[in-house]
Amino acid sequence: MKGEVVFVLAVFLHVAIETVSSVENRCTAKNCKLPDCRCPGHNIPGGYKPEQIPQMVLITFDDAVNWENWDYYMKLFPPDRSRLNPNGCPVASTLFVSNNFTDYCMLKKLHARGLEIADHSVSHRVPHSWWGQASDEDLREEIVQQKKNLAELAQIPVEDIRGWRSPFLQPTGDTMFNILYENNFTYDATMTYPFPRNVYSPVMWPFTLDYSYTLVCNISPCPKNQYPGFWILPVVVMMDYREHLPCAYVDFCKNAPRNQDEAFQLLWKNFLRNYRTNRAPMYVNLHSVWLQTKFNLDAMDEFIERLTSMDDVYVTTVSKAIEWMRNPTPLTEIQNFEPWQCVKKPNIEDDAFCSFTFKPITTLAPGQKTTDHTHVHGEEDKDRNRNSNTIGRNKPNDRLVANGVSQNIRPVANGVSQNIRPVANGVSQNIRPVANGVSQNIRPVANGVSQNIRPVANGVSQMVTVQQMRYLLQTAGCPCELLHGTLQTANRREHVCATSDDCLLLTTNFEVQ
Repeated sequence: MKGEVVFVLAVFLHVAIETVSSVENRCTAKNCKLPDCRCPGHNIPGGYKPEQIPQMVLITFDDAVNWENWDYYMKLFPPDRSRLNPNGCPVASTLFVSNNFTDYCMLKKLHARGLEIADHSVSHRVPHSWWGQASDEDLREEIVQQKKNLAELAQIPVEDIRGWRSPFLQPTGDTMFNILYENNFTYDATMTYPFPRNVYSPVMWPFTLDYSYTLVCNISPCPKNQYPGFWILPVVVMMDYREHLPCAYVDFCKNAPRNQDEAFQLLWKNFLRNYRTNRAPMYVNLHSVWLQTKFNLDAMDEFIERLTSMDDVYVTTVSKAIEWMRNPTPLTEIQNFEPWQCVKKPNIEDDAFCSFTFKPITTLAPGQKTTDHTHVHGEEDKDRNRNSNTIGRNKPNDRLVANGVSQNIRPVANGVSQNIRPVANGVSQNIRPVANGVSQNIRPVANGVSQNIRPVANGVSQMVTVQQMRYLLQTAGCPCELLHGTLQTANRREHVCATSDDCLLLTTNFEVQ
């Protein structure tokens, strides 16, 4: 009997010790406190009521910044201080930028304008499953090298590059978070959270990984280790305009808007979900391709304009939202909140002098004229209202379209034509053949140096590297040698294979940069 009592006491003590240990390892209000620790939850930081705090709206864009989307950023986040938050600072956004196709001069100017530039990998390679299985060495190259690119090529201070989002929202578990933690990133914006699935319930606030990741692992692998002080910006789903299906990205909603009103309602209903409940930051995640549809762009423009008319709403960056969470500040004191202060000077980006790349040419029908421009922005280009906002330092090559293919026409020297590119059977002769079903160096050559080529999508030339072409071919499962039709960036691909008879013809138009 005595032995049984001792055994029961031993078991009780063991359970008690395990219970205490589990409590200590669980995130609670007692062991996790701001500014450096925050448990996952819907409660408002600082214990404020919803009407006492600002409603933050975080509009984030993924992928490259170039001429395809530059005009959208000019329209939505104008540099002339015509669209301001209640504290007098311009509305802003966070751009998760990958290397391919990016114009780093544009990044430099957008950063000077007040937008946040964050890391989105070097290659944005496909297939997306690669990101879930990547080795430490490969993933480190993607994350760290792109951070260096942003710092060196766009001249953005390293301390301002604070965030990361993995391509395709595909995490790599602790491999990814170890790299981010070791390289002084502040937050990750990869982890998807599939709730709430309505427009009435409160939304999850950002939180830290002091006590590991305890939410539903929506896309595995998720982190299991602890990363004190490292923030998670959850990718909370939005509901489509019908309030029927969730979507992590605005442009991924299956019930896509059919007009400007439906596009606006998609944004506005989800905004009200946050604004009328716990005022967690509203997460608007999208790719700029969504704005290529005019009524979507107009709806986003109307949405931001509506927000700027409200004295308790701030369209801001992810980093500034985290700064607010670290030091919750009520509306009565927000005007003097130091992390949200700014230089109140219009067109401040003009001081960030650099030269843009050539603007893409629109391929026109034979007989129509087109021009190419080199855009140089800086002290010489302060008049934003000029129609011809270009200053030509070097006169670009004239171009001629033959059989629908843009040609570079170079001068004649000593009676010999220099780099005139002929077309035979609709195929540029500087595009190299295919072996074993894999594109072999599809690069035109100029002066003995291989160049990137650009297929035309929607009448505008796009740059495609050989590596990306290979991945596109492989992931499309295309039985023929070359793709037929439109090649687009990693945001949205349309793979349509040519027939076997057309395998040696690349019917997409190409232009040499």
